Amino acid sequence: MMTQESAPVLPVPSVRVLGLSKDFGSNRVLDGVDLEFNSGSIHALLGANGSGKSTLIKILAGYHAPTEGRIELHGADLALPATPSAVHSAGVRFVHQDLGLVNTMSVADNLALALGYERRGGTIDWRGQRSAARMDLASVGVHDVDPNAVVGSLGPVQQTLVAMARAMRGLEPGHGVLVLDEPTARLPNAQVDELLDRCRLLRDQGIALIYVSHRLDEVFAMADTLSVLRDGRVVFDGAIGATDEDRLTRIITGKTAGSDAMSDESATDGRIAATDDHVKISLRGVGGTFVHGVDMDIHRGEILAVTGLVGSGRSELGRLIFGSQTKTDGEIRHNGELLRAVTIEQSIERGIGYVPQDRKQAAIPTFSLTDNISLADLSKHLSSGRISAKSERRTAESIISAMDVRPPDPNRLLGELSGGNQQKIILGKWLQLDLDVLILDEPTYGVDIGARTAILTTVLARVAETGMSLLLLDSDIDLVARYADRVLVMRRGQIVAELRGEDVTTEKIAAASYAVHNPGTASAAPGIQEQT
Repeated sequence: MMTQESAPVLPVPSVRVLGLSKDFGSNRVLDGVDLEFNSGSIHALLGANGSGKSTLIKILAGYHAPTEGRIELHGADLALPATPSAVHSAGVRFVHQDLGLVNTMSVADNLALALGYERRGGTIDWRGQRSAARMDLASVGVHDVDPNAVVGSLGPVQQTLVAMARAMRGLEPGHGVLVLDEPTARLPNAQVDELLDRCRLLRDQGIALIYVSHRLDEVFAMADTLSVLRDGRVVFDGAIGATDEDRLTRIITGKTAGSDAMSDESATDGRIAATDDHVKISLRGVGGTFVHGVDMDIHRGEILAVTGLVGSGRSELGRLIFGSQTKTDGEIRHNGELLRAVTIEQSIERGIGYVPQDRKQAAIPTFSLTDNISLADLSKHLSSGRISAKSERRTAESIISAMDVRPPDPNRLLGELSGGNQQKIILGKWLQLDLDVLILDEPTYGVDIGARTAILTTVLARVAETGMSLLLLDSDIDLVARYADRVLVMRRGQIVAELRGEDVTTEKIAAASYAVHNPGTASAAPGIQEQT
């Protein structure tokens, strides 16, 4: 008598999301996402900016509640809306880009922040705490870090490993989930392999790793499976061997081979570039904390975009040019004059403006709109040695009207405005000056489509009217391809490609940004001039 063979028992995924959707107002940022993440596996989660990756991670962390769908952890439904503590107790841990460490505390103290200190008789057992810290560090393969060391004295990779060890505290072997959000973004190239080795070690211990990254070389070096989100939907989900870097780049960007996002209009949206050979700012061999060996020129009337993925160094480059961060190497010239020391005050005097990505660094939320606008140049409001309130108000009213700020109240506190209107004030503060060069770092980040259009229209008009040079630091490759005369692509602190003219397309920008090939090799994407 024949017996029917039993079907193999499939392992239960560590995390399963089913029909997960998330709306912010009328905007759907996640749409019916189905994904599984298995124990003993490294699963890469990819997607361009705005794809929905961050929202998915925040839902898993209990920071956002989904609009629809459900989440299973180790086969059991997670009660929604979840709390961060409930997710943590269920064995799902996170290491975010900022690591969340306290740099002035010791390694042992930072590790204790996860589950508390070792105790004996109601008091802290410091010897036991140091011993526990060594065990925590050993769980991620670290044996050369002193638990008494101050975290701020450690190198970037050691700090990242401490954050991983803290996240792993209390997890049962083979029963945990570790989400790593761009863990190598702040690491020097030489230290990336060390971190990847630790990830493989955790995988071999049965941990499910969800690895969020833009860096395809890392993904292909260690991931077992990968998923790609685009516009809130899963557009690829499979084994790492089911694709290659060229196809994956097209999947991420949504561009087919040979496509050109600018096919119906010029790369600068019809604007005739008014650039000339006069170099406004020149960099030779410039380096900083992460940026190194940068050579570049910004010409008069040019819209030069510098783009790249998270951790590419584009934001640091802007700070080095403006003087809000001190360069460690190289030289910077303005109109041919060597700048011995680049300072913020000197840059403003020379007509160089700078809008950082973080609005909190560009303005004071508790100050009025008038006060924030005046801070750009108080000298223009001086009368008989005193600041004229009437002059300040006239200037503020003019900028508020020109930038269409809502509500148009000069006395309103900046922090009471929407993000888009705050950005209009910050930009208007600089545009009131006679600028030679304006540096914009992600100028439309976190603003609505209406404010985005107004901001870009205003800046382009100023470039056309005055011949001001614009340095646009942005990760939005569609925006870059539409508006830039020339594009420099950064990767891991270096400029690796230059695109100009008909080569300024989203496809070629993406190819240079995501490339796993070494700069200067023959395998570079067609039309891309790679720099060494």
